[in-house]
Amino acid sequence: MTAAAIDILSIAPYVFLPLRNGGHQAIAKLHHYLGERCNDNIVSTINNIDSNFSFKLHKIFPGKRYRYLPYYGVKDMLRIANEINCTHIICEHPYMALSAMAIAKKLGVPWYIRSHNIESQRYKAFGKSWWPVLQRYERYAMLQANGIFFITQEDADWAAEHFNVPREKCHLVLFGCDLKAPPQGHHEAKDILAKELNISPDVPWLYFLGALEYSPNEEAVRYIIDEIQPRLKRAGVPHEILIAGKGLDKSIQQQIAGISNIRTLGFVQDLEVFLKACDIMLNPVLKGGGIKTKAVEALAYNKTVISSTSGSAGLIQAYCGNKLLLANDNNWDSFSEKVIEAIQQPTDIPSTFYDTYYHGAIAQKVIDIMLRDVN
Repeated sequence: MTAAAIDILSIAPYVFLPLRNGGHQAIAKLHHYLGERCNDNIVSTINNIDSNFSFKLHKIFPGKRYRYLPYYGVKDMLRIANEINCTHIICEHPYMALSAMAIAKKLGVPWYIRSHNIESQRYKAFGKSWWPVLQRYERYAMLQANGIFFITQEDADWAAEHFNVPREKCHLVLFGCDLKAPPQGHHEAKDILAKELNISPDVPWLYFLGALEYSPNEEAVRYIIDEIQPRLKRAGVPHEILIAGKGLDKSIQQQIAGISNIRTLGFVQDLEVFLKACDIMLNPVLKGGGIKTKAVEALAYNKTVISSTSGSAGLIQAYCGNKLLLANDNNWDSFSEKVIEAIQQPTDIPSTFYDTYYHGAIAQKVIDIMLRDVN
């Protein structure tokens, strides 16, 4: 079998189009690059919008919670699987694993779970009382699958240790980037944005970007305001801090309004100009699990990322060089010192980063795994 002969039925159980967060991008981007190399069909909910991605989208699930009931939608998925002569199944998250398993058994094809996080541990951290039930189900699903595509090595190691998932079934399939090399035009972009925002282009721009209604991101913004910015101010380091993204709590916005060199931008229309213009990403995230997709994006744009240890999960430092600087969780003195270091000693991202994190290379790895499992 060759890549062109692979026909994938992929199960994405929720709205991911349009792309509103890193999780949505993780689904769309991997499957887009898979779709350029083979026939990838995603079954998802009816309230996704149409797109120009290379995969084919089948809107078969209602936007109701009962779609997660065991074996819901199997009849429709089997019909599509037969129409496309399905050779492999990928289930995004474990939630519809029973359905994926039933279809795979019926067709006699391998199936895989793509684990964005250890979901049960994520909900345990959020204080959900039902996390032990999800943990038992998640473990069962992983043990039954032909393979699991983990976004972080940390999650793969955790599953091997706590769920006893065989190591040979644990595959590292990173969240990647569209770029193959650092983009050009930093100074031009900074001049453009400086005029729009009425701030100086001659000082370092530090930024945080994300869905700000998400509690781990909101907490990170509070650390920037309460812990990091005051330390930089006391050190006498000129800088501007830009907080980008929708959903920031109004009380935090009011607090920021009283700080001269921090400003909130809300939703950023031209993300490419914004990322080119900024200098350093602040990533003081302590909760949430999984890879911080905005950190991968920042590194791809040749930005130095200053991160807490927890916020660096999924980032392989060996491929990031000195563009990834880490501080222990809650050690804000160390975090701020790393920011100053990045300002005073600018570096460039090594080419090995793109060899590892380019979406095309990641999709090819998935294809190689699937080819191996049928040959």
